[in-house]
Amino acid sequence: MNRRTLLKSAVAIGMGAPLASLAAATPAHAAGNYDVLVTEQVKNKVMLFRAINLWTPENLGWEWAAPAQTAWVGLNDARFRETDRFGWVCAVAAGGGKVGIVNFGDDDALLWSATPGGNPHAVEYLRGHGVVAVASSSAVSSTLDYQGYLSLYAPTDADDPATLGSEPVQRIEFSGAHGLWWDGAHLYALGTWTLAKYRVTGSLKSARLALVQKHMWATEFGGHSLDMDFTDSGRLVLNGAQAIWTVDKATLALTKIRSQSYGVKSFSRAVDGESFWVQAIDVTDPPKEGWWNEYVQFFDAAGTPTYRRGLDYYGYEGHFYRSRIASIRLS
Repeated sequence: MNRRTLLKSAVAIGMGAPLASLAAATPAHAAGNYDVLVTEQVKNKVMLFRAINLWTPENLGWEWAAPAQTAWVGLNDARFRETDRFGWVCAVAAGGGKVGIVNFGDDDALLWSATPGGNPHAVEYLRGHGVVAVASSSAVSSTLDYQGYLSLYAPTDADDPATLGSEPVQRIEFSGAHGLWWDGAHLYALGTWTLAKYRVTGSLKSARLALVQKHMWATEFGGHSLDMDFTDSGRLVLNGAQAIWTVDKATLALTKIRSQSYGVKSFSRAVDGESFWVQAIDVTDPPKEGWWNEYVQFFDAAGTPTYRRGLDYYGYEGHFYRSRIASIRLS
């Protein structure tokens, strides 16, 4: 689809408001009448679809293919974020070691990229500060051998991602870091043992993450993805310990909302309670082994499976790693 045509037909959820207010601003919808952004690792693409429609080539809203480089193999994360200078961009992270910001505008060019290493699983653009945070799940080198960390990249010009530079200004040890979420005020991070909440101090190259509070589990939690709970702007949704949870952003108190949720790589919940996830194929189909699934599974508000979406019309079996409600929706 032509880039300008797409952007002219897109509606921003929340109309540029802080993410904390998105739930209230999300349009009411019939089941599945919202857009889903997925990372697909066979063709190594980010793809955008309306949930309720069949995921055919004709219904593809947008896609971006990662560069054909080893460091870009295995797209793990993608999310739309708004910038002052470039409008909507797509922040992406690849298990091969790369992260970047794609110009969701005229040319889909990489406005910035860096190599934090350590199997990046999540990337966030912190609007208002112009900084980028990355969650890496494993060691990056013999000199940085802790099993997971957060990396912070800071700009010389808060309106220009190209000035973020190639080296992080801060690294924080964070075992098994997998999930990140910026709500306009705080950055939340999730890993094997820890859920943490940070604020940003300083500005430009002096920007740093400062811990506000954290929750630590006594046994291995194995947290994976963090996302907004569109049913309540005061909560996030996350998965770990073989279950799905909501977390109160003010207190970090967790509430289990779905048990027996094994191998889930990402979970999202829409404003009407409908939800969807990517669950590892080796959990659902033991003869296959993989951290991906060829389908995104959808559920009604009661948690009953309803429909699923895959790339059946593309002539190959897709390998989805993450899916989330897009921060824009096509009109």
